[in-house]
Parts: sequence; C-alpha cells; structure tokens
Amino acid sequence: MDKVRVAIVGNGGIGNYHFSHLVNFSDVELVGFADPVTSKAVDMKEKAGSGEAYSDFRQMIDETKPDVVYVCVPPYCHGEIEYYIIDKGLPFFVEKPMALDYDLAEDICEKAAAKNLITGVGFQDRYQDITDKIREFIAGRKVGLVQAAWIGGIPGVAWWRRMGTSGGQIVEQNVHLFDMCRYLFGEVKTLYCAGQRGIVDPEEYGVPGYNVHDYSSAVLTFDSGVIANIFTACYNKGIGGIPGSGMTINCADATVEYRLRSGIRLRTADSDEQFARQADQGVTEDRTFIDAVKSGDGSAVRSPYADALKTLRVCIDCNESIKTGKVFCY
Repeated sequence: MDKVRVAIVGNGGIGNYHFSHLVNFSDVELVGFADPVTSKAVDMKEKAGSGEAYSDFRQMIDETKPDVVYVCVPPYCHGEIEYYIIDKGLPFFVEKPMALDYDLAEDICEKAAAKNLITGVGFQDRYQDITDKIREFIAGRKVGLVQAAWIGGIPGVAWWRRMGTSGGQIVEQNVHLFDMCRYLFGEVKTLYCAGQRGIVDPEEYGVPGYNVHDYSSAVLTFDSGVIANIFTACYNKGIGGIPGSGMTINCADATVEYRLRSGIRLRTADSDEQFARQADQGVTEDRTFIDAVKSGDGSAVRSPYADALKTLRVCIDCNESIKTGKVFCY
C-alpha cells in the first residue's frame, strides 16, 4: 500500500504523542479520530488537516475504513475497543498497560493471534538507541545484580491516582522499566513485591480519591540468573523525576548506568564512555509499526501484544504480591 490509513481511538495526551509522529509520515493518511470528549477529536482533526472526528469509535472504524487503528485510552477503557477492531480484522497498536485484568488481555491476545493480526504495544524504551547500546555492551558479560527505579510525582489526570482505573504506578508507569528488564535480561522466574502508603496525604497533595501505593520495592529473579530490585514511588512533591530514576546494571567486569530516557554510562577497568540518547524512540516505534503494517511482516515490532502480555502479568502480580505477601513463581 502506498498510504496507510490510520485511525486513532483516544485523542488525549498519549494519543497526541503518537499523532505528532504519524502526522509527519508521508506514507500515512490520518482518516479518523474518536474520543468521548468530541472536542478532542475535532482538535486532532483540525491539526491533521484530514480525516473525520467522532465520539463513537465503532462509527469511526465503519465509516473511515482504516488499515490500522491506534488505541490510546486510559487503562480501564480497554476490552470492547480491541474486540471490535479484531472482529474487523485490523492490525492495531495499543498503549500500555493494555488492560487492568490479565485474563481480559490474554483473551484479546488469543483472539488477535487467531486472526494473525500484526499488533504493537507502547513499550517505547525498547526502541531507544541507548537501549541498543546496552544490549550490545552486556552481551556475553556476566550480570548479577540490577537496581532500577522510577521515582517522581503524581500525574495530573484523576484516573491515575486510583487503583481501579490505573492499576497503580507499577502497572501504569513503571511498567516501562519492568519491560526493559525483560528485554535486557530475559524471562522472570520469581517475583516478590512490598508496597506502602502513608506519605501522600490526598488533601495536602491535592489528589482527591488517591489510593495507589506511595512506594514499593519488587525483587525479581530471572531465568538468566539476574536478580533485579525495582523501586517505584510517586510521593516526590513538586519534584517530578529525580536523577536516580533509571537503572544500574552490575556486571562482573563492567557497570552500566542508565539515566531514564536520557543517556548511559558504560564503565570497565579500562574505559569510561557516555552516550546521550540521540533519536526519539517514539518516532522509531511508530515508524517500525507502520512499516510492519505496510509489509505485512511484524517481525521487526519489538513489543507485539503476546510479548507485552508477559510484562503486564508481572506488574499485575506485583500488586497481588503487595496485597497478599505471595511470592510468584513462573
């Protein structure tokens, strides 16, 4: 196909993130925008200079006949949208987390696979040029301990601060670092997670309805032998991300310091190199997915739905481990 007809369901923050890439691809035609808040769809249509705006994603899909659909909705909104897309036999890209219920996500995955649909999930950090450098650097090296952290503040959207609508910070936000660990070190073998509340006062922080964990620590062992401790916290009032957010990989003969979506430092006894992120990984992610749809070959997509499902399971199990004290074995 010369032009890939793309429709976007969900025209808020993350929808605009992907829109900002897709609108600059010469081989993409943006044909439809759907959001329950119709003004968001209209705004995106006007920025695109093409397509039609809708409040109903079904009507949009039926009338615009896209080649692919981007699903950029809050975590609690998944399910009906994906089933409708699958029923139409369309490839789709979905933002993380793909669902708050693992069984729902697994069923969506099975139904998409049954139709051999090309899928992608928004684990953008797999597409970073510095992630490629990390993989190259640790290949063949012995890795023992890994420390990772996503520590910051509370995002402004109301649904984020409620477990029932976001799944909490592990599932909605730090899922990226959990996924990056899987991408670098392989499959998880065991998992235990502890979490607490008590620092964030909803009235003081101005977050009514807040009931997610303020902070947590997960210990993961991997089939490769790596042990990772992943910290998650959102109580840094007015600070946002702090310098400690990222990952430290301790090899037998080297150390990797990854600054979250910023740069890396690769150290050995004889060398000390630093690299800043050069490319926008979101552009690379969307370009890879559109190319996969055009060619009909999804092998270059670094996070297809079936693989992303494994990361989602680990993060959902973290919440269960916090709740019950259970150690998960895979």
